[in-house]
Amino acid sequence: MRKWLNWVALVVVFSIACGFLANWQFARREMRLASIELVEENYSQPPTSLAQVLGSQGFAVPEASWRSVSLRGEYLSDLALLVRNRPNNGQPGFEQVIPFQTHDGRIVLISRGWLPTGSRQDSPDFVPKAPSGDLEIVGRLLTSEPKFDRGAPTGQIASINVDLANQLTKLNAIPNGYLRLVSESSKVPTGVKPMPTPSIDEGNNLSYALQWMLFAVMAVLALIWRIRRDRQLASGTKSTPVKKSRAKLDEELEDSVTRAK
Repeated sequence: MRKWLNWVALVVVFSIACGFLANWQFARREMRLASIELVEENYSQPPTSLAQVLGSQGFAVPEASWRSVSLRGEYLSDLALLVRNRPNNGQPGFEQVIPFQTHDGRIVLISRGWLPTGSRQDSPDFVPKAPSGDLEIVGRLLTSEPKFDRGAPTGQIASINVDLANQLTKLNAIPNGYLRLVSESSKVPTGVKPMPTPSIDEGNNLSYALQWMLFAVMAVLALIWRIRRDRQLASGTKSTPVKKSRAKLDEELEDSVTRAK
């Protein structure tokens, strides 16, 4: 009896853990669906002005994420940064980020695109200069990334975190978000590869959640089957074959031969 109490307790704990993991996957799926809905709602919208995507504390994210924003001003190329650890299609690389100053003096962080890691050093072989002078650019608004607690060489940064970029550049870029470049009015090639478009794939969270629920059900069913089986064995209800003696077999064989005659 004590053995089964231990097994029941184990199955209960396992089922509860499976329930928590299933709920976690359901929650991740809901977050992913909300992100996809945001992309589908904002990505195809025409470019808007900077004022339309600003809130009281900076950029209005995430609700305005992926909206196209049109700016006019100039790049502050001397304060350009390279963002480390930016793989693209399996290839290691960097993301070029440059502050952009609008005509009214506001600073916006711009991700211009992707650069592959060099063949002989942990930096790009060539870092293109941003076009100089007055420009009109269009970029998509993204949320400022988390700040990673790790260092980086001079001129490089671990993530596109606006607060950290402001510390390094001594600027006051608009907080909470940055723009990913879509186009520049300059006819000079950007020299960088555009960042990939956002994925609208839902992912496997739903199937993972259902798997955890199935594991819990299987554990309960396995426990019930084992308890019933042990009870049958204990009560002797399970039939066991009876071996016949050699003499009995010979006698039955003779009877069958006699009946055949």
